[in-house]
Amino acid sequence: MNDVTTNEVIDFLKEHMMMKEEVETIIEEKLQATESRILSSVDRFAKLHETLDQELVMMRSQYNRLEEHLEIVEQKLGIPA
Repeated sequence: MNDVTTNEVIDFLKEHMMMKEEVETIIEEKLQATESRILSSVDRFAKLHETLDQELVMMRSQYNRLEEHLEIVEQKLGIPA
């Protein structure tokens, strides 16, 4: 039978154990990285939303001008509205 000595167990634990502070540090780093990725995604989404809002305002303005021009053309051609 292959008996494990106390020294072997202690050596294994020294090599593979982590202190509570080390675990907390690793978790904190992972959380910060995740938070950073989430904030980056939210920022990109907000910028896209802002851009789409600006495009919508511009398109509404163009639509209104086009509608005004169409009314003028209809009047000049005598087309009833």
